[in-house]
Amino acid sequence: MSSHQSLVLAAAQAAGPCPVGEESAWQARVRALSVDLFVLGDVVARDVQRLSAATRFPATLLAVTVEESSTRGVLLLRNVSGELEPAIRTDRGDTDAGAAMITRAQALVGRRVLVYKEMEALASNPMHKARVVVHLMDLGPETEAIGEDEAKGYVLQAAAGDKELALRAWQQALLPERGPVTAAQLGGALARLQAGEAG
Repeated sequence: MSSHQSLVLAAAQAAGPCPVGEESAWQARVRALSVDLFVLGDVVARDVQRLSAATRFPATLLAVTVEESSTRGVLLLRNVSGELEPAIRTDRGDTDAGAAMITRAQALVGRRVLVYKEMEALASNPMHKARVVVHLMDLGPETEAIGEDEAKGYVLQAAAGDKELALRAWQQALLPERGPVTAAQLGGALARLQAGEAG
């Protein structure tokens, strides 16, 4: 059986039984579904190809913001060594794939994830590449608290060494003055700095 015949059979099953007297409309429905399945097959093949070529690393997702200029989501990640990862972005938010990834990432804030990353050439300068997330696998909640000094160091780093700005972000995120914080709490302060909301 050819791949096209398989598509038609799948489309016919999706369309359901043909009502008596509506053969023409049913055939049009099967034809449209066949085309949709063919296009979907190409999309899935590209997704699988990206996943196969991607590098993977575990991390804790601290925050997600959206760049106004590019509409891409920007993920803040803490790796297993306890360091902040360089910025990694989603596909553009004005595409189905990008919007879906942003929504998924936002739902995983404060959790451990397996990040599938690819290096994508910039359209404006193909010689330069950007880190792009192509998939996030949920590994469960991050149960380990982050020490006060470590957390404040992250916030100060994100504030480019500006102690007053770092303090405002810390306070605006309602983080405790003393003691460890959760990944989600730290992410709130970092997201404010990334989005420019702590100024």
